[in-house]
Amino acid sequence: MNFETDRFRVPLWLMLTLVLSLITAGIGYWYYKIDTADAKLLGLAGGLLTGLVVYLFTYITLLRPIIELDRFHQMGIKALLSNRHDKDYYRKLLESSRYKVDVVGASCNRFVRDFLDPDGDDAILIDTLNRHRQLRIRLLIPTDTHMSQEVRNATAATMKTLARLKTSFDNRIELRRFEDQARHSFVIADDDLVAGPIFEEDKSRHAPAVHVLTRTLFGQKYSAYFEGLWDNATVV
Repeated sequence: MNFETDRFRVPLWLMLTLVLSLITAGIGYWYYKIDTADAKLLGLAGGLLTGLVVYLFTYITLLRPIIELDRFHQMGIKALLSNRHDKDYYRKLLESSRYKVDVVGASCNRFVRDFLDPDGDDAILIDTLNRHRQLRIRLLIPTDTHMSQEVRNATAATMKTLARLKTSFDNRIELRRFEDQARHSFVIADDDLVAGPIFEEDKSRHAPAVHVLTRTLFGQKYSAYFEGLWDNATVV
């Protein structure tokens, strides 16, 4: 190991623990050295020492969840969502996207309706496309043979909406269809991935999801899965 060039990451919780311990030890030493005749100073130092000891003890008891949270952040896990159809959560990611938005879903109807409908009240992605000329949106959905009749009817309206948008944004919005059932629903917005399972019937509407960075192994697998599916899908 080269100690001159290698970097060591010191966790914030460890630094805070050491600082609190040193301060507590310093005040404890000061308290021990105070003249017993100086009641006011003894009271002040004693109050500070007692408060720090209680705070330090409480902090140490909470260290385990803090360490676990730090470990998850280091792994690139940003959040666990109880419902993968949290519109407000996606809005924050999409409005800050600059170069790509990749989406896989059972139909992408809800995604288009929520973020890409020019007649909607909150077409956040249309605004983002206008702000960032390099932004590209790619949507992947199954072919009609892998959709129910109800979903197929709704998808027809979605495809009309996308056809209108294509003429406005020089094909920066693309749709392709793959010959299989959709088993995963996920959105990649630049360096962020929100992914969740697709269950049968209506249960998937309330399915959980995980938000991770695309640089993680989990994110890389989903990115590679999207690219492979995209390359073999039919252009619409």
